[in-house]
Amino acid sequence: MRTTADRLLCTLGLSLLAAVSAAAQAATEPMSTAKADAPNPPAASARPAPTPVKYTELKKTLWPPKAGVKTPGVQIPITKLKPEAEITLTALPGVLAFTTDQVLIPVPSEDQIARVEGKSSKMLEPFSGIAKPCGGLASAFRNLWVVSCASQGLARIETATGKPVAAVSAGAGTAPLAVTSSADSVWMLTDDKTTLTRIDPDTNSVVSEFRLASSCKSILFADNSLWVLCPGEKRIIRINPQTNLVNARVEVTPEPVSMAFGENAIWVLSRAQGKVARIDPKTNKVIATIDLGFTNADGNLAVGDGFVWVSAPGFPITKISPQLEKEKVVQQFAGDGGGMIQFGLNSIWLTNTAYNNVWRLDTKRIAATLAE
Repeated sequence: MRTTADRLLCTLGLSLLAAVSAAAQAATEPMSTAKADAPNPPAASARPAPTPVKYTELKKTLWPPKAGVKTPGVQIPITKLKPEAEITLTALPGVLAFTTDQVLIPVPSEDQIARVEGKSSKMLEPFSGIAKPCGGLASAFRNLWVVSCASQGLARIETATGKPVAAVSAGAGTAPLAVTSSADSVWMLTDDKTTLTRIDPDTNSVVSEFRLASSCKSILFADNSLWVLCPGEKRIIRINPQTNLVNARVEVTPEPVSMAFGENAIWVLSRAQGKVARIDPKTNKVIATIDLGFTNADGNLAVGDGFVWVSAPGFPITKISPQLEKEKVVQQFAGDGGGMIQFGLNSIWLTNTAYNNVWRLDTKRIAATLAE
């Protein structure tokens, strides 16, 4: 039987966020070169889109929550944490990307990328005409690389203007984070059979394709390696981009749904048990596991400002100290909102996936917000 996470990861690229929204509202190997019942329920398409919620309108929840980390002083109501800015969007956003001075927010149903000015947090004119940007963005080689589920390929656009530079007919699968870059190439998961495609940015062409051994859903480049997240095998695959070989397969707890690099480690969030694993790239081993105190962690994690950050339904922000031998949850904000968390431009960006908006949060304000 397929798990909730399996079904979640088999939808279009933005399905990770949509599934989080629904949950929040309810409560060394070589690679081959082969390529409750109610009468007459309304149709899902007839449901109106949720109205964006402001910080001051967040639902008050029963306190303390039944789940989560119970260490005294750790749990805090999310209603006590005021954002520096609230960005309202017209539809469910995708995964954010950052340039040196802007935040880029794909909005697939609007065929555009919303833009936020980094200093003022003001909305800028969006980049339009990008058909269903769905599998993430990469900022590399002086341009943006955007996965398009409509054109089944990769669009290369100017960072400053959003004008098209080139289009690469590489294919597109349902991986929520399907594109990344190394020193000399752009890499993309281009179908649901987990074909890993290498693209030459000088010619905007596919130069090689490799089939991974299992269905994998997210990719990143860190520590001179490609790291691919494979939920079905409860493992992370490490690939050497120079030799096209799998260097390691690192086992983690079941249903890994998100990974990030920082503080000299790969961090992996596993949904089923609500745990975060720390992988040492030097040994390719899990050296620590942090329990979030809740299960079904349909969310993601990020690393920034010296901490690991997790967002999941019921717990919009969990802050983990990564000090070696002392990894632990130091703050956990519980209540309504959240679903997707990222770090960029010296801020935390929290996507409230049930409400179609994004908060910008100062990490110093977060640290200064204390438990009741």
